[in-house]
Formats: sequence, structure tokens, C-alpha cells
Amino acid sequence: MRLAFAHDHLFQEDEQGNLYTGGSFNNQAWKRYLNHFDEIIVLARKEKLDNKYNNKTYNNFDLKETKLEPVPSISGPIKQFSNKKEAEDIIRKTLIDSDALIARLPSETGNLAIRIAKKLNKPYAVEVVACVWDALWNHGSLMGKIYAPIAMHKMKKKVYESPYTLYVTNEFLQKRYPTKGKTTNVSNVEISSVFEKAYEIRNSRLEGKTIYKIGMIGSLKNRIKGWDVALNALSILKSNGIDFEFHILGDGEVEQWANLADKLGIRDKVKFCGVLPGGEPVLNWLDEMDLYIQPSFQEGLPRAVIEAMSRGCPVVGSNAGGIPELIDLNCIHKAGEYKDLAASIEKAISNKEYSMMLTKQNIEASKQYEKSELDKKRNEFWASFINEIDRLNKVK
Repeated sequence: MRLAFAHDHLFQEDEQGNLYTGGSFNNQAWKRYLNHFDEIIVLARKEKLDNKYNNKTYNNFDLKETKLEPVPSISGPIKQFSNKKEAEDIIRKTLIDSDALIARLPSETGNLAIRIAKKLNKPYAVEVVACVWDALWNHGSLMGKIYAPIAMHKMKKKVYESPYTLYVTNEFLQKRYPTKGKTTNVSNVEISSVFEKAYEIRNSRLEGKTIYKIGMIGSLKNRIKGWDVALNALSILKSNGIDFEFHILGDGEVEQWANLADKLGIRDKVKFCGVLPGGEPVLNWLDEMDLYIQPSFQEGLPRAVIEAMSRGCPVVGSNAGGIPELIDLNCIHKAGEYKDLAASIEKAISNKEYSMMLTKQNIEASKQYEKSELDKKRNEFWASFINEIDRLNKVK
């Protein structure tokens, strides 16, 4: 059985034609679907691998059962018109040759694929991984704010009409994007196992600590992750006499944020670490952090937060998306409120007893995201979807 998977994800291609992917779209993620489908055709964007990165910073996309069918970008008002016809033709051809569609939203590629699938009477399911309003409104551009209500209305309609809908949050996305179809909630983030020894290691490391390593992961391409909030908060810590290093892991141009750090007088404390492939390299990086922060303006259920929790990191984050479903509510600040973020960070790193309490809580809470636990719910949901596909095929 062949599955078409649609999303706006951007794949990287090197000079030899090899494909790579960042974020959560590694081979392990595709294997979740291959438990139920024989082949996956991914409808997504593609670009040449930037020379400043190399293939060691990304994950391979090379399973023999997976194939990328590149779709031109239809994000933004101009590309939605200039590239729409080409995108429609590619998606329609792929769906005709496929048995079903899974569309991950928010994404313009996913929206278009759903519309075409309905015309072709193809079975489809939707994965809801974030709020499109939050993403566009906080993007930083006027056009994003103008398009936000339109995009949210479009996504609400698509999700409500979806016969099968998988949410990555427990409550947040369900409330914003309700559906009349069959649902489940399963995080698209999974960890192989929780690092049980983290508590002991962190407890001993905090003895006599004078310089605290604070970590944050995310794309530097826009302000959605709250980079300006983080830097303003950390400038308060410096003025309060707290010594720290701010380690940033993510792709995108650093100049804008380096300039802001310089303006705030903390440039010497900010370390841009580039990109690492998902999995063990990122986990090892998190092991070196004394605190993880996620002051985002938009999130679904953030992978980095769950990974940080599984390594025993105390975590401070905003009230965006599903973050409050993950961490201690005393560690939550309203998105954009850098003074509150500063206060939360200072409390977490200046009080060892409190910090270790958060470590213990996070280790326990992250266990519900172990692969063995999530596979049960995920497999049950996709098995039900497969049964519906078989039923519809028999009707035809």
C-alpha cells in the first residue's frame, strides 16, 4: 500500500543528489508509517544543501521505501499564485498513484493535497502539529499578520472536516482546531529511553557552580522561537550579577541575534553552536546544559523540550502551544514577557534544591514519551485508518 505524505518541510540535496533532512523528519520517523504502509511518497520542498553546512549536520533521507516528490513552494501570496498550477499537477499525479494521504498541518502543501484528495475520493488523515495563527502572527512580518486569520480559518475547516485527525498535544490544539472525525493524541516526538542517571550527575555537577550553561534549540530564521525574549531576559541576569553562557543550537543567520546580544552587552556570553543531526549528538549537547529554555511564541509539542526533560534538564518556557502540558507551571511565563522569563531562569539556577526538584519531575514526566508508550497509541490509530482504506477500496 502506497502512502502520500504532504507537508511544507524543506529537504536538502547535495551535489551528488543525496537527500538530507533536519528536524524530526529522520528515517526513524518514516519507519512509524512504514509499519502500516509499504511505500511513502513525500510531497515537500527541496533546495540545494547550503555550502556552510555539510551532510554531517543533517539526517539522511535514504530509506528504500521512501521517495521525495519535490513540490514548489506555495507559501506566501506571490508563490501561492505563481507556483500553484505546477504544485497541483505534481500532487494530483502522486495522489492518483497512491492509496491514501496523510497531510501534516499547518502547511500550504498539506492544504492543497487535502483539497485534491477530496476531489479524487482518496482516503486521507490529518496530523495537527502547531497553530498556524501563532506561527504567522509572530513571524515578524506585516504580511504574516494580515494572512494569519485567513490561514487559521482555512486550517480550522480542513481539520474539522478531516475523517481521521492526530493531534500532538493533549488539549491545546484540540481546543483551537476541533474535528468531527476520529481522533487520537500522540506526540510526534519520541525518545528511545530516559536517562535515569541524569539526576545523580546533575546533582554532583551543581556543587560549587559559578557559571551556568543555558541552552536553547530552534531555527534562527525568524523570531518565533523567542530569541529576542531570551536575550533580553539574559541581559537582566547579567545586570543581577549572574554569570552564564547561552548556547544556541539551530540553523539560520546569526547576525541579527548576534547584533542584538551585542547591543544588550552580552555578546561574549552567547555561543552559536550551529546545527547537529538529531538523536545522540543533540542529547549529548543537552547533557552539558544546566538549564534549557523555550520562550517561544508558537509551538505544538516541542521536541527539544521533551528531549531536554529526558536528560534531566530543568526547563523554563512560555505558555505557547503545548509547553504548559509538559513542564512545571511555575516555570511558565507569558509569551514575550522577558522580565518574567528572567525571574524564572534566576530562580531555577540560583536555588539548587528547586533545580533538582525540576530535574526529578522532568525525568518522570518524559517517560510518557518513550517510544514503547507512544507506539501503542499510534499503531492503533493508523491501523484503524488502514481498515477504513480497505473498506473504501472494497466499496469501489
